[in-house]
Amino acid sequence: MFVTIFTPTYNRAYIISQLYESICNQSLKNFEWLIVDDGSTDNTRELVSSFIEEGTINIRYVYQENGGKQRAINKGVQLAVGELFFIVDSDDYLTPDAVLSIENAWNTLSDKAQYAGLCFRKLNYKTNRVLGDPFPQLEFDATSLDLAYNHLLNIDKAEVFCTTVLRQFPFPEIEGEKFVPEALVWYRIADKGLKLHCIDHSIYCCEYLLDGYTWNFASNLKRNNKGFFLFYKELLHYKQPPFYPDKIKAFIRMMQCLYFSLFH
Repeated sequence: MFVTIFTPTYNRAYIISQLYESICNQSLKNFEWLIVDDGSTDNTRELVSSFIEEGTINIRYVYQENGGKQRAINKGVQLAVGELFFIVDSDDYLTPDAVLSIENAWNTLSDKAQYAGLCFRKLNYKTNRVLGDPFPQLEFDATSLDLAYNHLLNIDKAEVFCTTVLRQFPFPEIEGEKFVPEALVWYRIADKGLKLHCIDHSIYCCEYLLDGYTWNFASNLKRNNKGFFLFYKELLHYKQPPFYPDKIKAFIRMMQCLYFSLFH
């Protein structure tokens, strides 16, 4: 199996069918769809069972008690059989050429040991606009830190990581908390010098929903202040430009996290 398309989900039965349809419509079928259900109380299990019964694509479904996205990702990485691991949220979907684009890009790389994976673009499916500014080139190599602080591309991207790399960098599982920023791990990987091969091509379609993490940042920060504190603390120690505004923002966010941990 070449790619594990991984979906962590929680009470998204009302929308996950659009992702299923997009995965069924892939022009290349060399993948598995691995779903970790993070304690859903809706009819997610029954819906996914109906997908499996259709027999159109290779689906594996795992249920766990609600523990947050980072625990779901850690479990998915351990269970994955694909060489590459592609996180696709349950409220999003893929372009028909997504898996084919991943395979073509990966096969062009000669020394794969120096790469953490691939990086593509995301598309807003409501506006049909690519998120963020264009990449500086159609194809280039960069770490996640390079993308954010040298190319100033601190935007939402579609990263596809080597499964073996992710197994070396599990997400912290903090007692009492259910979320840590994904960039915490992406930057740890980058700090080891592992690059992403970046392609200025959109394969991932998204729209931020009201029950998602993006729209609920403030409350998410408050509930998961230890995880966010760790992220911002590490961010301050990476070698970015010394007066880059994100350093100031990171320090302010870190103080917010400290306040929430002490008084809430």
